[in-house]
Amino acid sequence: MKDKYNQLLDLYKEIQVVGQIGMLLGWDTEVLMPKGGIIQRSEQQGYVARLNHKLGTNPTIGELLRELKESEDYDKLSEVEKRNIHLIQKDYDKVTKLPEEFVVEYTKTSVMATEAWKKARAENNFVVFQPHLEKVFEMTKKYANYINPETPPYEVLLDDFEPGMSSEKYTEIFNPLKEATFELIRKCRDAPNQPNTSLINRKVPLDVQDKISKDLASLIDFNLEKGRIDVSTHPFTTGDYDDVRITTRYMEEDFTSSFFSVMHEGGHGCYDQNQAEKFRYQPIGNYCSLGLHESQSRFYENTLGRSKSFWFYYLDRFKELTGDIFSDVQYEEFIRAINAVEPSFIRVEADEVTYNLHIILRFEIERDLFAGKIEIKDLPQVWKDKMKEMLGIEVEKDSDGVLQDIHWSGGTFGYFPTYSLGNIYAAQFFNKLTEDIPDWNIKLESGDVSSILTWMKTNVQEKGNLYDAPELVKVVTGEYPTPKYLIDFLNKKYSVLYGI
Repeated sequence: MKDKYNQLLDLYKEIQVVGQIGMLLGWDTEVLMPKGGIIQRSEQQGYVARLNHKLGTNPTIGELLRELKESEDYDKLSEVEKRNIHLIQKDYDKVTKLPEEFVVEYTKTSVMATEAWKKARAENNFVVFQPHLEKVFEMTKKYANYINPETPPYEVLLDDFEPGMSSEKYTEIFNPLKEATFELIRKCRDAPNQPNTSLINRKVPLDVQDKISKDLASLIDFNLEKGRIDVSTHPFTTGDYDDVRITTRYMEEDFTSSFFSVMHEGGHGCYDQNQAEKFRYQPIGNYCSLGLHESQSRFYENTLGRSKSFWFYYLDRFKELTGDIFSDVQYEEFIRAINAVEPSFIRVEADEVTYNLHIILRFEIERDLFAGKIEIKDLPQVWKDKMKEMLGIEVEKDSDGVLQDIHWSGGTFGYFPTYSLGNIYAAQFFNKLTEDIPDWNIKLESGDVSSILTWMKTNVQEKGNLYDAPELVKVVTGEYPTPKYLIDFLNKKYSVLYGI
């Protein structure tokens, strides 16, 4: 029994190692690869996808799973061992439904589409991206049909990224969040005492911003001996365990872009670095879900990085790193400026309050796209209409609209809703954290970040994939996920900041 179980884990480790190679190729594509290497790279990534598929569909895995589950000694296995078997079975059931040639072609198509997206974004020209996106979209629908032909494709994709979720469940969550957000935006907009955002709109040299990035990594315990920070068109995180790589992008006139992207990606990175050593290369030694992953990034970026307590400590350090650029800025006005509620074009640079509207916008567009209500060619105008409707702003450039995100080029339709789910999880975790560490804010004001990071590492990150996301949230907080904590958190925080 144990021999079969260990053999199964050995086969799983092979799959994960090849997956790590694929992640490194993906990182290199975005960070270092010369532009002319894209066709060659698509062949390389296609080959890795083929190899991964061969390993994942190995009939021996199916035989071992069957023998283990049918054994009279199965009930003698620990809950951890049973969870590993369950997760391997789930992966095996999925990958064996996908034809090898389709997997290879889908990978190659996504690589080429991503390169086309970069060009289209740089040139502000959706037409460059459109044919590639159309092909990716059709292949994504085919992928979903292979996985579950009885279920609408978008529902398959939503469940793929966040097990158990559906468009109906997301709508139930998003509707109250949407209404609460509209009301809070209105109150902030009508408040007589508005933040002075010009205080932070100052040029910060890129080398200084890079120093700040490294300083933040150290502060949040993102281990640069086992990680990297680089530059890419769109910030992202990849890797796991002892090799986790995050990226950011720098704009001289807006330090907040890189500052909060490093906090965001650093949250992802810490989650990946902090998986329990004893579970390494096991299914349970992986992240729980994308919503959980986003809870970490959004917690580090916003709950921690935009908090008054964090800046009470860090502002002096920030001024030291930036020389005399912000020497005249006072703590209270700085806090209000970096938390200003201002509808904006770019999702990754949106404030905490309006951010969820960016996600709901994408969810509604994806839902309508898969329902056949709109076509790929309609996306630029649909995006503009939705931005006007939800955020009240006019999108003039597609690079500020439909071309701003990398996700669709890789076929990750159904991913976006997990960002808001991450906000919901993060707020619920924070509520529990404040119960467990009542003086968290005093500790943070004195520069003690460790108690907060240790709480998150112990209660969430090290648990890996021991539970499905809703169960993990319940294990940690005592309740299943609910948007009420996020709504309460935002209302309380911004009522104080805006005096409303």
